[in-house]
Amino acid sequence: MISPFDRKNAFASALDHLALRALILTLCVAYFSFLWESGASSMIAGLSLFALICLSIMLFEKRTLSVRDRLLRERIGGMIALDELIMLPSGEANRRICALLRSTLDADELDETTMRYGGETWLIRLSQCLPGTTASQGDVLGAHRARMECGADKVALVCTASFSPEATRAAEWADPPVRLIGGRQLALLFGRMHPATDEDITRHLARQKKPFTWQRIKALALAPSKLRRYLLCAFLLLMLYFVTRSLSSLLACLLSFWLAILCGRENRRRFTL
Repeated sequence: MISPFDRKNAFASALDHLALRALILTLCVAYFSFLWESGASSMIAGLSLFALICLSIMLFEKRTLSVRDRLLRERIGGMIALDELIMLPSGEANRRICALLRSTLDADELDETTMRYGGETWLIRLSQCLPGTTASQGDVLGAHRARMECGADKVALVCTASFSPEATRAAEWADPPVRLIGGRQLALLFGRMHPATDEDITRHLARQKKPFTWQRIKALALAPSKLRRYLLCAFLLLMLYFVTRSLSSLLACLLSFWLAILCGRENRRRFTL
């Protein structure tokens, strides 16, 4: 989604639209003037062509806006579904995944975790991982063993995040190979089946909106990774002061050194038992 800082304001957008329409009108009238060399006829024909082009642009923008709105609703709907899926009990989450795949593939239901598709019995397994984490090769091997225990022909392992390279290699090594479905593809399927409503989008944005508090500013400014940067800045500014004898360089050097001291004290306090 576009942030308010990246979006044009209303006045700039209106000027852009006005300039574009004026350019199109000028080109239309100039085109017919070049062909006919008649002022009145060229003006009428140019205005007619201008109206047709403006109508085409309006219809194209309306269609593009509807497509963007649909894609946005599908994306947010998929994100909401994944967030809910992570917090559900494993049995209920597995049943939801199996129902989603059955409705998407038009497969036959056998029980809550298996389905009949393409003349084969598929076992559906789910790995509930937090965003930013990956499913391991142990999850893949566990899905393969579960397929052998239940007697299914094939198994599909679904993950709410992504798969590690080792898990991908283990899935290809298994016989038959384990079908992997990652969180991005899963969110896309959920979003197509259950696009977000206006209320869902409002709740999702309100939950993700974090106030910029003093604690966040302090945590960012005094992060452990900033200590060496502050010391390097202080050293460079001190060298600049020796060369230029600038008071502002000395003050900036002292400020960087003071921030480095605060950063070191904060980190020692953070790791004290």
